[in-house]
Amino acid sequence: MEPIRVLVVDDELFVGDLMQEYLTLSGYSVTAVSSGEDALAIFPELKPHVVILDIRMPGISGMDVLKTIKQDKPEIGVIMLSAYGDPDTIVEALGAGADHYLQKPVNLKHLVETLALLRPQPK
Repeated sequence: MEPIRVLVVDDELFVGDLMQEYLTLSGYSVTAVSSGEDALAIFPELKPHVVILDIRMPGISGMDVLKTIKQDKPEIGVIMLSAYGDPDTIVEALGAGADHYLQKPVNLKHLVETLALLRPQPK
């Protein structure tokens, strides 16, 4: 069985790199990018099973990326990340199709547990 493809989108490069390294060691195929623009550019070719998105980024926000992804591919699992625990933002993200919301700094073990919940089911 092929590994689960994960796209990590976070403008903090060290956060994206850390998640990429940890998730790769956990058996996932991970690509990390640092902007919403890069995420939308790579998305069609990468065909990720799950996207991990920072909500607040310069340029195209994580919320805008979420809405675009879910419009085209509603089956894609999405985990939203934010250092800000604003309840309105959490509700908006979940209402726009996010499957989970995690507070930064992210507990990497908890992230892997959350990813396991979004594992695509065999056809």
